[in-house]
Formats: sequence, C-alpha cells, structure tokens
Amino acid sequence: MNKFLITLVAVFSFTVAGVANAEMTMSGSLIQFVAMGDKVDGGISSKFNRMTFGGNTTTDNGWTVGGSFSAEFSTYADPSKSGYLPTSNSMYIATDMGTLSVGQTADATTALIPRVGNMVPGGGHDAGYQFLFDGGTGAGNGVAFAEAYYAMAVSRVHFALPSMNGFSVAITYTPSMEFNTTANINRVQASAAEGGAHGETIHVAAQYAGELDDMSYTIGVGTIRGNSQANSTHSLMTTLDNNDLSSVVGAIQVTAGNLTVGGHWYNNGDSFGANSDAIKAKEDGYTVSATYAMGNVTLGAGFAHQELVRGTRAATDRGTAVGASAPGTAGHVREDSVTMLGLGYNMGGGVNTFIQYNSMNHTDGDFTTATDVDPSVLLVGISLGF
Repeated sequence: MNKFLITLVAVFSFTVAGVANAEMTMSGSLIQFVAMGDKVDGGISSKFNRMTFGGNTTTDNGWTVGGSFSAEFSTYADPSKSGYLPTSNSMYIATDMGTLSVGQTADATTALIPRVGNMVPGGGHDAGYQFLFDGGTGAGNGVAFAEAYYAMAVSRVHFALPSMNGFSVAITYTPSMEFNTTANINRVQASAAEGGAHGETIHVAAQYAGELDDMSYTIGVGTIRGNSQANSTHSLMTTLDNNDLSSVVGAIQVTAGNLTVGGHWYNNGDSFGANSDAIKAKEDGYTVSATYAMGNVTLGAGFAHQELVRGTRAATDRGTAVGASAPGTAGHVREDSVTMLGLGYNMGGGVNTFIQYNSMNHTDGDFTTATDVDPSVLLVGISLGF
C-alpha cells in the first residue's frame, strides 16, 4: 500500500511539474446594467461576468501549445453554464503551417465574419442585453439576428491557416452540435436530450482585410453545412425527415477616419424544416450599423431585421413548445426588428460605460390576431475588464 501511495505521489508530482512549465494568464470581466422601458418590466441584471485561465508554452520542436478555460457566472439560482462563448474549454497547437484548436472554441464563421451586430455601444444586439428584458423575439433559431449556431461553444476541431496578404481562411469540424458547454463530458447520443440540434457540421470561412486610400475594410464570407436536425424534447412526432443544415453568411465593415459602417447578412434557408414540408421553412436576416468615435466617446446607431417561416413539420412538431419555440402556423412569416441608438464612454483603466436605447417590433405573421408587440428598452451599464 505504501509503495502504491509513493508511486501515485511521484506520478502526480511529475504531472504537476509538467503543467507548471507553461506560462499562465488570468483575465475576466464584470458587467452590470439597469433597464427600463415600455411594455417591459425593466430591472437590474448582468451578463458575461466571467473568469478565463490560460497557459501556453513552447515545445522542443518549436511549436506553441496552449489552452484556456472560461466560465461565465450567470444566475446564482441556476447552476447551469451558458451554451455560448465565452464559456469554453479548449487547447491549441500553433505552427508555421497554421493553428489547430480542439475543444469548445469558436467556429470559422464566428471567428472570421465581421460582427456588425456588436458595433453600437452597449453590445448592439450581439451581446443581447435588451433581450433579457424583452422576451418577445420569435423569428430566430438560437442567437437573434445571426446565422445558425453563431457563437455556440460546441466541442469541435478548428484549423486556421496563417494570414497572408490580408487573407485569412479557417475550417471547423463539429461531430455533433448538441454537445455544447451545457452538456456534461459524456458523449452518449440521446435523441430526447438533443433539443433539435443538427449533427455533424462543417464551417468554412474566409476574410480579407485591406486598405484603400484613407479607408480600411474587412470583408468576410462563410458557409455552414451539416447533417439533419435531431428530434427535440417537445416533439409530438415519431418519424422525421428533417433537412440538412445549409447556411450562408457575409459581412463587410469599413472605417474612414472616425466613422465606421458595416453590414451583415445571413440565410439559414430551410435548415430547420423537413423534406416532406408542403409549406417550406425559411429563415434569414440582416444588420446595418454605424459608429463615430470622438476620443473616449463613441456614438452608434443600428438596425436589424430577421424573418422566420415555420414549415409544415415544425408547426406540427412543436406541439408542447412555448415562447419563441411555439409552433405557430405553417407559412406565417414571423418578423423581429430592432432599432438601436447608443453612446459609450471609455473611462480608462478597463472601465467602460454605455447608454443604449432599443425600439423593437415583433409579429407572429397572423394579422387576424392582436399579438404584435412594440416594446422599447433603455439600458445603462458599466463594465470592468481585468
């Protein structure tokens, strides 16, 4: 027994010593905001309160090997983790040939497509602060106003080529979109627990960053292809012929002096429909934004719109779902729009403040009912990065 314990301590000590050779980093953020408005309750909330621990080292052959794990502290009453970045756990190997990442890391489209949705101070609609107070969004699958599975922290393999002459290219392989950071470490497929996620998925994206006269610009395009959507927990059907995942996305961001403008568009097609649909599913949307920087002050404005049509199968299948996932009527065009105005002030020392006003509109496409709502949300927030 003593020999076993001595051996175990020796092995453990060797392992710890090996880990200790890497240089460690630690960072995090704290964000709090207050909201009020029309047709919303308002109140105080927070998001993206997180800690990130990382490390990297150089191997004998010159490779850089590193990794990090991040955890977001959301609500104390709910111990579950966020299924989206920045909650993650991954490692990477960087060589002259490129960087290979394994784990819960950003996919190619998330990494390379310019994020026009976060330009307006207060995180635009990309941070989603306004949606914590307005629960009426119903024309999206996952993150509002973005391509399918945007910013999901799913277990995957990601490879990025070195940037060359302004060009960057990356490809991501995901065995199954169900295994994000809300799942445990088991990888046992169970249709009742998959929640309607697609299966094997490939993300491919390219970006070009350049300059023209006094302007700089970034252009990104990407595509997402994957296996069919799985069964979901609220399904009333036992036989499904769901469509494969097929999504395209593109964006451009241009900066001239203090002014930055951008546009983002995506189309998920009938990825969340079925081959047998008499009425076909569809989903698409766009965002346009502009900001003007004056020293520590940034002014911004933006508009985003998304549309969703539930196909025949989805309208039948979602019999027990509620809220944004409710079945609705096949063929009805659900629409969400948001107009954003924002002012941000960088106080220095990692402290930023913002005021953001959002005017929103939601419709379920059924003009025979009075279900359309037009809420507005005013946000005032402060963040600390460390």
